[in-house]
Amino acid sequence: MTVASPVPSDDPTIEALGKSDRRLAILCGHCGRFRYMNGARFSQNQKVSALSETLSCGLCGSEDVTAIAVSRHPENGYWPAERS
Repeated sequence: MTVASPVPSDDPTIEALGKSDRRLAILCGHCGRFRYMNGARFSQNQKVSALSETLSCGLCGSEDVTAIAVSRHPENGYWPAERS
């Protein structure tokens, strides 16, 4: 799976994700769950990195999660698949 890794210099706001054709996702460091999230649930001026502090995994309950900005695959244009 190709997931854009969080880059310190690239910490977009929720609003900037939509404008750059990217999606908001959560990645659990404990169980490996990867799910897309509805960006409308969050303030549009909130940074993606700040979301990690307030989220937990819906599967295992771990707080070891990372909110990430995900881009389409550059060659085929598909979004990476979710996994539980």
